[in-house]
Amino acid sequence: MRRVFVLTAGLCFLLFPGCAIHQSVSRSLAEKRVREKEAHAAALEWLALIDAADYAHAYGMEPARLRASTTQEQFVRSMEGRRVPFGQVLARSFIGAAFTRKLTGSPDGRYESILFRTSFEHKALAAERVILSHDAGHWSVADYRVY
Repeated sequence: MRRVFVLTAGLCFLLFPGCAIHQSVSRSLAEKRVREKEAHAAALEWLALIDAADYAHAYGMEPARLRASTTQEQFVRSMEGRRVPFGQVLARSFIGAAFTRKLTGSPDGRYESILFRTSFEHKALAAERVILSHDAGHWSVADYRVY
């Protein structure tokens, strides 16, 4: 009887930690999916403004620390220089997303880098990278590049 108890106790110690790890991994994956979905939606909302050349409204969606270091006029000129040469967006598809807590030139925080494959009127194949910062409970665009 003692032998059965020892075997049962041993199996419990081996199996239950595995269950806890599985639950932790499942929760982490679920949190990752939610985070990516929220950041992806924020990126698309911001890109819609950029696509419509509504740079002033897009500036208002930037993180406060970036608005403090750049005027709206500077932001508008920068966006015009980045986007106008490419023309209108013809197609955009999601490639992937990556989370990081460190971003060069920015304080440590929660950042999501989202990559899109985009076709423009004057550039058939390009990649757009939108980096979002999670501040004050929502995602806002911290950086944008077209490659």
